[in-house]
Amino acid sequence: MLSDQHEYYKLLNNTFMNVKNLEFLKEGLKYLGFGEKLNADLENKIKEQPAEFKLSMVGEFNKGDTKEKVNYSLDFRKSDQTDMYFFNRYQATLKNDDPSKDVTQTFYITKNSGITAKEAYNLLSGRAVNKDLNNKEGQPYNAWLQLDFQEKDKNDNFKVKQYHAGYGYDLDMVMAKYPIKEQLNAEEKTKLMKSLEKGNLTQVTFAREGGEDKMYIAANPQYKNLDLYNVKMEKQFQGIEKKEKSGEDKSKEKKETVKQDSEEESEGKRKSKRKGIGV
Repeated sequence: MLSDQHEYYKLLNNTFMNVKNLEFLKEGLKYLGFGEKLNADLENKIKEQPAEFKLSMVGEFNKGDTKEKVNYSLDFRKSDQTDMYFFNRYQATLKNDDPSKDVTQTFYITKNSGITAKEAYNLLSGRAVNKDLNNKEGQPYNAWLQLDFQEKDKNDNFKVKQYHAGYGYDLDMVMAKYPIKEQLNAEEKTKLMKSLEKGNLTQVTFAREGGEDKMYIAANPQYKNLDLYNVKMEKQFQGIEKKEKSGEDKSKEKKETVKQDSEEESEGKRKSKRKGIGV
């Protein structure tokens, strides 16, 4: 009798833990921008209790009048000690009409925190994303992240460039140099800055002498300016994109790269313990 009761309460406790685990994973998917489309598949997979499994979905994003697609493959793994599952990483592929030009990157998740689905799209598109991170000592810091499409790491991932506060990119001050009508309203300016920090290509109004122009802008921390595009998504060169960096800027960027390499090394160690965050 006691043995039966023990097994009953053990089963009850496991059921409760599995429900809590499922809800936690669902919250993570929603927070990371995958919505609720995968919830049913997630629940069915967990009921089957495999050691690991994948879920897939396709995201569509507007780029002017066109749409771009990203294929996502999400990896879930069961704990070696319990029945709990962890969402540790996902692979995102920005599709191109020419498959040979598809761009793929693996993004790592820690406790429902990391690069969101939309931020992944923005990074794969070459834009920069502003994130709050933690260093190897667990201390928080903020940095702009951008993929380096010229170099890959040992896991075949593009290396990630980081531009910290010390690099000198102040989005507020940079925006003030442009005739952006939306920044004249405090509420609209805050909304605009948040959009740019997520790496979004954002439509704004440029107030020019004799009229207004619709433009698209994106943050560019490397060159400490904004990328500009017209309504046809044609890049508007400002005469400074290819400008040779000063000695001071080169030194700062070199320090940023060195710091990033160090953080990637510690990141790799944390990933092996399922404690890494990031990209």
